[in-house]
Amino acid sequence: MDEAARAAVDGLVIRARRDADALGELYERHYPAVLRYCVHRLFCRDAAEDATSEVFLRVAKHIGSFPGRTERDFVNWLYAIATNEANAVIRRSKRRRELLEAAVQQKRIHLAGSTPQPDGVLDWPTLYEVIALLPQRDQALITLRSFEQLPFEQVAEICGMKTATARVGFTRALGKLQKRLTSTDGRGS
Repeated sequence: MDEAARAAVDGLVIRARRDADALGELYERHYPAVLRYCVHRLFCRDAAEDATSEVFLRVAKHIGSFPGRTERDFVNWLYAIATNEANAVIRRSKRRRELLEAAVQQKRIHLAGSTPQPDGVLDWPTLYEVIALLPQRDQALITLRSFEQLPFEQVAEICGMKTATARVGFTRALGKLQKRLTSTDGRGS
């Protein structure tokens, strides 16, 4: 994005505090990414759509007090709200296993930049099941970095940690994921 386009979008963020049309433009611009993130975290499109709606309701309610001035500030804020909402849905959900099973049956979720297994087929159901068994922080780190392909600096801002902590946390989360994936039953120890 060139400097003029970036300045225009940054101006849109500032205008959105008082202009519903500007907020609507930000909504249109960022809804697909937030929905995709929620799908990756919740494994179910219906639950993800509900969570995404909640995210944008919170944005609309609190945009007036949003301190950021750039699109990146706004995107980080969106992902932070989406992370909190996804975590809340997971905590509230007594149907977590049902959400995972629905995602496995749909096989519609894809991990950008993932490497297939030696036989050329990535075992998506096992991957999603194992990700779901990780702590919520690890799920967020893996999803933001691997699925959303955000840089570590942005992941750190979203998760409220230092960049080095995000890098180390991501590496450790991948280690946990790999350990569980290579165990005999996919659940690890």
